[in-house]
Formats: sequence, structure tokens, C-alpha cells
Amino acid sequence: MGILENVKEVSQAVHEIHNLELYQRVLTLHADVIEIVEENNCLRKRNEELGKLLALREDMTFEEPFYYRSGDEIPHCPACWEAHQKAVHVVFAYAHTETTGWDCPNCDHRYTVKKDHSIHNPAAPRRRVPRPGEHSWMAS
Repeated sequence: MGILENVKEVSQAVHEIHNLELYQRVLTLHADVIEIVEENNCLRKRNEELGKLLALREDMTFEEPFYYRSGDEIPHCPACWEAHQKAVHVVFAYAHTETTGWDCPNCDHRYTVKKDHSIHNPAAPRRRVPRPGEHSWMAS
């Protein structure tokens, strides 16, 4: 039997013995218990959300110019991640000879990425950037 059920039973018992002052105190206690239970539930939910965010933070790595989640080759928007801790995939926009473009559907940032920027930083780890449609439901 939970705490709310116990308080309800005590409240009913006190009501049956017709002690108005004690009954009012029990009702106040019941309201306080309900408030504490609701707060506890909110704190549990918030704790779960923070645990998920912490796990996501540990799973994200930055490889210029994007963030990547382990096991996911689709890049994430650095503006959304750094400002709001939102892991939003960027969407391929275009491919030119020298650059590719990616758009964030959440914050509307457009990222222009040089196709071979390893010349600028040869020690930088390179992750293969997927071609448009390669991992989409439209890919055949």
C-alpha cells in the first residue's frame, strides 16, 4: 500500500470518528503528500532526461565542421548542438565541384563544406560524408 492510500485511509477513519480539527489536519497532510509525490515524479522525469542528455553528450564527437554520433554517419548541426544540446541532422542541399552544402531544418543554418579540406589540416580525422539520399528512405 502506497503513501497516498495510507493517508486516504487515515482521513476516512478520522472522518468517521467526527473529530473535525483532526480531520482538517489530516486533509492538510493529504494535500502536502500529494504535492510531494507530484514533485518526486517531476524530479524523476527530469533526472531521466538529464541522464539521456549526458549519454548523448558522451556519444557526440566534433569533426569539423559537424558533430557526429557514434554509429551515425549523418552529420549533426553544430549550432543546434552547441547552443541548445539538440542533436539535429543536417540535410544535404547541393554539391558543386569544390563544395557541398548542408542545411539545418531546425535553425536554418546553411553549411558550405570544401570537398577536400584535408589539405588545410592533414592530421584531421576524416569521416566519410554520405552522398544525398544514401541513407534515406528514398535510396533504392
